[in-house]
Amino acid sequence: MRNLWTAVAVAALLAGCNQPSGASGEKATSDSGFVPPVEAPTPTPAAAPAPAPAGFSHVKGENLFGYYIPNTEVKVGNFRLENITFGPEDDFNKWEAGEQGGPWGPIMFDFVDVTTQKGENELGQPTYAKTIRVLPTSYKIGDGNLQFTGTDVTLGQVQFDGTIDMAALKRARAGGPGTQETVLRTGLSIGGTPFKNLSFSWYGGD
Repeated sequence: MRNLWTAVAVAALLAGCNQPSGASGEKATSDSGFVPPVEAPTPTPAAAPAPAPAGFSHVKGENLFGYYIPNTEVKVGNFRLENITFGPEDDFNKWEAGEQGGPWGPIMFDFVDVTTQKGENELGQPTYAKTIRVLPTSYKIGDGNLQFTGTDVTLGQVQFDGTIDMAALKRARAGGPGTQETVLRTGLSIGGTPFKNLSFSWYGGD
């Protein structure tokens, strides 16, 4: 009888030793006794925004003068983008020489508050009582490539990075008023709100 109880005790002891360690909350070992480490998945880094240009520069001799009108509505809150205006090259030269006072710049964004009183100018075009003009805090322009950054207290940062089709711009100028030629393609960010794949036509003014 003593031998029987001894055999039962030994069997129970051996069974306890052979239990997987997972029963105590730890990972079970492999046949070799090695526990492979479990690594946390590496998070995918967020895409970095395009860097803003530093300072002011343009390629001399390029004539980009005119109003660039969005082909689709670009609107943030009550404010709608009316146009992007490029001045003559002399405006760029003065700005880059430090003459940056006044309400005008070599490149400007004009927004209107569509909830304010609406009227008409002498050409019959709509006008609004409240407008915002965003002047550059940096830009880099040349060879058809455009980068711009500006800031407004209401709209926040305005930034775009696009290209001008110089051949299309030449055709638009030759065609005169009413010519619907896409000359500028760009992405745009207004106060952190992105607008992708925008296109603009050109208007020379009166």
